[in-house]
Amino acid sequence: MATRVGDYRAAEYGDIGAITEGIKQTYNTHSGTDIFATIDGILVANLNGISFSTTREKAPVYVMGSVDAVSFGRGKRGHAGSLVFTNFDRDALYDIKQGTFENKDTNMQKRYFYYAKKTDLPAGGRSKFLGKTLGDMSAHLGSELLAPNYSDQLPPFTITLTGANEYGNVSAMHILGAELINEGSGVSIDDIVTETQMTFVARAIIPWSPISRDGSFSAHSVLTQINSLAAVRQAEAYGTYERSSRFETASS
Repeated sequence: MATRVGDYRAAEYGDIGAITEGIKQTYNTHSGTDIFATIDGILVANLNGISFSTTREKAPVYVMGSVDAVSFGRGKRGHAGSLVFTNFDRDALYDIKQGTFENKDTNMQKRYFYYAKKTDLPAGGRSKFLGKTLGDMSAHLGSELLAPNYSDQLPPFTITLTGANEYGNVSAMHILGAELINEGSGVSIDDIVTETQMTFVARAIIPWSPISRDGSFSAHSVLTQINSLAAVRQAEAYGTYERSSRFETASS
């Protein structure tokens, strides 16, 4: 009679093979060397650390005659975290800002550009002549699509962490709608490696989930969780959210 070890039968692998496969599928972990990060599918090869947290307001409710809280009210939830990049010969997010990552789609290369107001003044400027007529002034009003200068000018993006260890086990997590808010760096004669630190806030976090070897589990699970988020449902109602065709294909 075949003995089940994990998800494998001893009759299929032999006793030693079944035990080995069982060990591979039990208590699997991923270290930092097993994990790589992507921003909207773009590999971020210079990231060396990431942290994230979720907090929620919860306040005690008291009534007369009791020194202890009788309940806790539940309030707003927030997601935040930090990114640490290794600097090489360029800014930490240079390729994403400039659209120089490997992609032949021109629209995708400009995905992270922002609309700069034409009336923006240079540093130290106090005024700017727009012209004497309405036509002259209209030419200087509005905005134009430019590459970001600061990281906080980037539009929201999704950070995906994917872990794959030497046993062939894979898992992934997603940080949705990340917005960069702070950036800092520095150099000194004592620093051999130059780093840039950034902090972010996010709309939602989908925690780590294992991915089956054919990839089907992750596609269904992630798509279902994304579609259940209130932010996504609201965006769909206003026609501002487009579901990825690749995601649809993977989940079908």
